[in-house]
Amino acid sequence: MKKSLPQLGTISEILNSNQTYYSFNKMDTDLSVKYRSGRVKASRWMNELIYFFIEKESKLILEFKEQLVEQEKKSLDLKEGDFKQGLLDELNEIKKILDDNDRSS
Repeated sequence: MKKSLPQLGTISEILNSNQTYYSFNKMDTDLSVKYRSGRVKASRWMNELIYFFIEKESKLILEFKEQLVEQEKKSLDLKEGDFKQGLLDELNEIKKILDDNDRSS
């Protein structure tokens, strides 16, 4: 995941440059207005798509935490014993790691 965000950021910068270039550069007379319009429209659309995926990525950890809580609730219904305790200990360990990461961010 961490590798995708810088890559999406780089692509977004290129798209912004292209959008500016094809919107305002009138020196390149070989390019038609329709061609320029197509490049600008594609750049805008892809930037919106990048924004969608960045937002989606930012919510992944929240969804993961919600799944941990759900699993913990389900585990409470299990019969007392080593299995249940092991399951709860593992869930709590992961929740602690996530909480520690939240505090250090």
